[in-house]
Amino acid sequence: MDLRQARRLLELPEDGGPLTAEALRKQYLRLALRTHPDKNPGDASAAERFADLGAAHTALLAAVAQGAAAAREHERAAALLDLLLRAVQGKDVSNELAALGEYRPPAEFGVDLSVRFDSRVLAADSCDECGHRPPTDVRQAFRELFREEGLTEEGDPIGGYELPPIREV
Repeated sequence: MDLRQARRLLELPEDGGPLTAEALRKQYLRLALRTHPDKNPGDASAAERFADLGAAHTALLAAVAQGAAAAREHERAAALLDLLLRAVQGKDVSNELAALGEYRPPAEFGVDLSVRFDSRVLAADSCDECGHRPPTDVRQAFRELFREEGLTEEGDPIGGYELPPIREV
């Protein structure tokens, strides 16, 4: 069912702005009590109108829930971006990263790009096994991780790129 049609059926203004689940519920109950087939025993179309109201309520409720979920995901992504920007600026965000645990983008991305924030990288304690002390600076942590992978800070291979041999024609 079209959302505009659903708003019209529930007698909600089309340009009424954001709709809350509570306001939708109240309006649906008010109209459902008025159009219920038991309240209108002589009206043959009452059952059809009542069913249409239920379908309109379901469609609008799904749209409201989807909008709320999108708003929560937007807020979560904005908070993560803010945290990462503060980390790049050199601020200590180790406790906040550890509290995040794992970030998993919404399923609409089509791929699972989950990012695990490992608190071990940012811990201030030294490793018991080898005595290695992990860096507390996020930039230093990335430099070390890149070095372990054989990459420069920009993500290029340390030895440079191998050029393919030039073939003579």
